[in-house]
Amino acid sequence: MNALSTKNVGILAAMTIAEIGPASDVKGFFNLVASLLENGVKGSKYPWVMEKLYRGSLAYDELNKTESELDSIKKEFLSISPDNIEWSSFGIDKNISRLNFARGNLFLVFERFFKAFDEASECTEAYFQAFNEYIPVRMGFTDAPHYIDDVNRTTEQYNALGPNDLPFWLR
Repeated sequence: MNALSTKNVGILAAMTIAEIGPASDVKGFFNLVASLLENGVKGSKYPWVMEKLYRGSLAYDELNKTESELDSIKKEFLSISPDNIEWSSFGIDKNISRLNFARGNLFLVFERFFKAFDEASECTEAYFQAFNEYIPVRMGFTDAPHYIDDVNRTTEQYNALGPNDLPFWLR
């Protein structure tokens, strides 16, 4: 286990830090989507989730696209049993994981991820409606002091990441 895998990651947005869990849980989610739902071609079916949410900073007009893709992933995860999955091959460290591997399908195993996005999206929308200012939605660390770096990082820094660059929450 490395120090990175124990850092907590969540979805950062206006007025909220929606924590998901250790970085290895979040990385595992993206790895499972790529492997099981995209036939190993990351971003081929779910580009907004697998590229923009994974490594970038979502613009206001990208929230609905990302939410739609997450809804589709939810539906697909509902039909996949977690019973025969070798979790470590997807980067998940069961020793520190907050996932409940005994739940009946992958949606239930990763329910915290979906709820975190919904919470962040709702808070961002409420903030935008109240103040006419958009605070970008992005993945980031939820533990101080790393959280402070992610909140202060500019959208340009996120958007400058190339397809082979690690997202900030995996550094």
